[in-house]
Amino acid sequence: MKFEAIKLECSKVGYPNSNRTKDFWYVKCSIEPNSSVLDKSIQMMIKKDSEMLAELVSPKAANDSTLDRTQERILANSIAGLLAEYAWKTFLNFCTNKLLVQETAFEESKNQIDLITLKSKMKIEVRSSFPYNGINFAICHNPKQFDILGPYHNDYKPNEPEKELYLRTLYHVKDYGDFLNKFLFDKTEIYLTGGATWDMMFDKNCSLVKDLVPEDENTNVKSNYRVVPFQHALDTMEILKLIKKEENE
Repeated sequence: MKFEAIKLECSKVGYPNSNRTKDFWYVKCSIEPNSSVLDKSIQMMIKKDSEMLAELVSPKAANDSTLDRTQERILANSIAGLLAEYAWKTFLNFCTNKLLVQETAFEESKNQIDLITLKSKMKIEVRSSFPYNGINFAICHNPKQFDILGPYHNDYKPNEPEKELYLRTLYHVKDYGDFLNKFLFDKTEIYLTGGATWDMMFDKNCSLVKDLVPEDENTNVKSNYRVVPFQHALDTMEILKLIKKEENE
């Protein structure tokens, strides 16, 4: 797995009217199973774990208990989620040269915690999406910028447990089918695009509530998400700095 830190200045990539005025550092991770033995082992591990996870996940959409999801879509979502967690964990541990965070065991989706720091026990949620218009669009576009997704509420998943951090991962693909094809047969690029704290999710100066249909769910039912738009989000290097500070105190 390769990492590349990228500095994004919205005004210089075709978005002069972006609400994001501060530079945004994100990290592009790449795995190429056809060119690297290590990446091949990562691919096989993620695929195996995702197939096991897909068996545990309800075929009902997370936001709609009446709507079935195809097995292919469940598998693609499982891979995208586990790969996002693995990439964040590997990046954070690589940058500190020690075991800083680890995954948690999957028990039930409504109470799932994706990553946890070893010392301070900071709970971290990792969420991913497939912006087909690209990473620059997702971070910079006004008014269609993406958000850091926080806790949400609906009839199927009434209340999520509090997490200290919400992290964002983006995949520049057309849809879940395109993502699955790239992962299984080609090269996958994973973009670690910052996040937000629990406190930020409830700060009226940088957050809001949105009715959203998650891109990676086969449903037309909206949920009430607390979100922090990318214009206010912490970038990836700020997330790294925050976690390192918590673990060193």
